[in-house]
Amino acid sequence: MNTKHFSAVTGLLLSGSLLFTSCYERGDYNAAPNNNYNNNYNNRGNTTTTNINPGYPAEMDEEFNGPDHYGWTFTDAADSTYGSVSNGSYQLVDYGTTLSSMIVVNTGINTQSNFTVTTRIESNKIMGLVFGASATSNGYAFYIDTSGNYSLYKEGTGTTASTVIIPSTQDSLYAVKDSWNVLEINQTDSTWTGYINGTQVFSMAASSLSGSEFGFKILPGTIGYADYLVVKNY
Repeated sequence: MNTKHFSAVTGLLLSGSLLFTSCYERGDYNAAPNNNYNNNYNNRGNTTTTNINPGYPAEMDEEFNGPDHYGWTFTDAADSTYGSVSNGSYQLVDYGTTLSSMIVVNTGINTQSNFTVTTRIESNKIMGLVFGASATSNGYAFYIDTSGNYSLYKEGTGTTASTVIIPSTQDSLYAVKDSWNVLEINQTDSTWTGYINGTQVFSMAASSLSGSEFGFKILPGTIGYADYLVVKNY
């Protein structure tokens, strides 16, 4: 399995184009999936060296309830950032003032096919769900801040700033301010649909993804938490 953490220039812009939006509440929304005590060894697909259930769609269910099997834990003293798994959640901290911090792990998910990724996160500033990253691309990030604003960015690489896809948009009806929010991205038939707390907030044509790495990104001066990360093909 592959883990990638790095700090990069911050490029959250204030303009961009949303292809189209609509809002409706999902009937199957579940804010807190059952804890599975870090269910790494029951994952389906090739996220571990042994394919436990070959022939089934790939699935990763990380509940942060046990040992760190994926390598989420790190310390980067030079950039004043660290990540740790404890007390049933993942903590990602960036005490810096200039560079943002990102952590992704290889999930084994086929991002050229239909997939869904869901996480429950909270921060004191702004935190993003990263999807579709690889060794050559930092993928995309679905952000939410403490005021309930959401946005979508194509992540930069190295010293290249991120590019706005959906600018910061107020979601006063569905996002919870200064608390936990559930973010979800579905890729179905070349369409990305984004949800906050079970309600659709955008739908747009999908872009090409180069990898199966998923994770989180925070801006400088942010302390963020993730309750779980569930990714699966369907």
